[in-house]
Amino acid sequence: MSATDQTPNDAEYARLKAQSETSPGDPEIFYRLGTAAVACGRQDNAARAFAKAAQLKSNWAAPCFGLATALHTLGQEDAAITSYRSALALEPNHSIAHFKLAQLLEKKGHATDATVHYNAASLHCPDWPEPHLYRGALHESRGELEDARRAYDRAISLGAPEGFALRRDLQVPIIPVSKTSYAEGRASYLRALDTQLADPSSISDPIREAGGNRFFLAYHGLDDRPFQEKQARLMRTACPSLSWTAPSCRTAIPLGLPRRIGIASRFLHDHSIGRLMIGLLVHLHASEDCQVYLFHVVNPEDDDLRRKIETLADNSMILPGNLQAAREAIADTRLDILFYPDIGMDPVTYFLAQARLAPIQCTTWGHPVTTGIPTIDYFLSCDAAEPKGAEAHYSEILVRLGGLPSSYPRPSPPNPLGSRADFDLPAEATIYFLAQSLFKIHPDMDAPLAEILRGDPTGLILLLEGEDRNWGQILRDRFAENLGPDTERVVFLPRQSHENYMRLLAFSDVNLDSFPFCGGNTTYQSLAMGTPVVTLPGDYLRGRVSLAIYRHMEMLDCVATDPSDFARIALRLGTEPEFRQAIEKQIETSSEKIFDDPIFLRDAQDFLLTVQPRPA
Repeated sequence: MSATDQTPNDAEYARLKAQSETSPGDPEIFYRLGTAAVACGRQDNAARAFAKAAQLKSNWAAPCFGLATALHTLGQEDAAITSYRSALALEPNHSIAHFKLAQLLEKKGHATDATVHYNAASLHCPDWPEPHLYRGALHESRGELEDARRAYDRAISLGAPEGFALRRDLQVPIIPVSKTSYAEGRASYLRALDTQLADPSSISDPIREAGGNRFFLAYHGLDDRPFQEKQARLMRTACPSLSWTAPSCRTAIPLGLPRRIGIASRFLHDHSIGRLMIGLLVHLHASEDCQVYLFHVVNPEDDDLRRKIETLADNSMILPGNLQAAREAIADTRLDILFYPDIGMDPVTYFLAQARLAPIQCTTWGHPVTTGIPTIDYFLSCDAAEPKGAEAHYSEILVRLGGLPSSYPRPSPPNPLGSRADFDLPAEATIYFLAQSLFKIHPDMDAPLAEILRGDPTGLILLLEGEDRNWGQILRDRFAENLGPDTERVVFLPRQSHENYMRLLAFSDVNLDSFPFCGGNTTYQSLAMGTPVVTLPGDYLRGRVSLAIYRHMEMLDCVATDPSDFARIALRLGTEPEFRQAIEKQIETSSEKIFDDPIFLRDAQDFLLTVQPRPA
């Protein structure tokens, strides 16, 4: 870069760089050099300059803070935490350092420590609402709902946007301490919806102000359509801009071929949603009758599945963080169909879906609950998993596809498989693996779990810790009350890599499906490893995916009729070797039927290539 091409920031950086070379012992110059490097976007150079300043003047907090910020920007989070701590050791009342450190600690899973630093940030800057907002979100994510409400109240009193009242009010338990807590949480949620609808808070930034943990409502196992419809109506009333319509959608035009099909999600990588979509994407890619556009809500994980998915798209983009800019970016592609695989799992796609961005907008069972959103026209489901009369469960037009819920590729077994000893699990125990996220473990499961432990003295129930360790503690306390002394045979392992998760499935004797919200990926994966899954179908799609899989295998021996039958089947598998071997043989001979299902692919593609806009 010539001198005439330099920006003022570049020129200042060059001047200070020269000064640092002539005055190598001056900490002030290195600190100013670090600040100039940040202004130029040279974070590596900034980190080196701040580190040198801190070395030259060890009792000065400012360069430690500058170094921490630069390291954080560079993704060196552990080193950034150390530097923030160094800055705070020298300047304990540095509110921004407390706040930034709390954010990193929260991201690393150190919730208790993060809360301490959010509190310290607000103590040293008492009029600043931001630490209270983040502390509220942290408490909310842990299921500490009263603490979350108090934090949001304090933030609002300090001038945070009034839309945060929706986050404060619309919370549901994550891990219920009892069935009563579920019922109370649901009733409280409905009251809050009605109160807000009567006098809605105004929202300017819905993703930030009204994100919340509404995702967990589905795990109650009840009819969510009234809640979802009221919720969507509230959001559109509180934030009218959500009802934006793309210019190309303001005139109804019959659709022909080729179809421009967009898919919007934040999970198009090695995630349950990526695995749900990969077969359909392969199929659409092979068709000359459509073009596929991928819209990533955030930059997804860079893994093998994400890279494979990218090769199957004609266009791919990471959407802007601003909601209106994201809407316009999608609208500019002039899609025929916009397909959201998982509305309800992520606030960005939930709020995007409120707009009309394509003549046809549809969703499927990535989050297997109706959206309640009037701009979502169709819900693609699996006929074998839907009960009679399921149309009443949906605000969308229900599309009953044939075959299985997805065309799921058969997962490869881990190599090497290893042994139970790798996980400190006893070789002689009967392992009943409850291989689901902890928020799926409904209080209705406690009685059959207790029955299994009573009926099999060598049995242990295996679970994996949740995203937040607090979730596991709530569940341990609930089990201690409901399972009695047998709780000591409930084993929690740390969260595992995908490979180790598959090993645990293979080492287990029985896979206990959750109810009333069952597994999907887990059922496919367990059967691929040859491990039987005991399932109790629920009343809604989200509790009947495993049933559909077993129906496709023409194998219903492991499908229970009630909780007591669930325990009975599990105990037969765990304590009667001949029965388990017979079931394992059936799995071995029948499981090929459930992978790479061509019927689902055919029906889903036919729908996407022939469907017309929903009648007004």
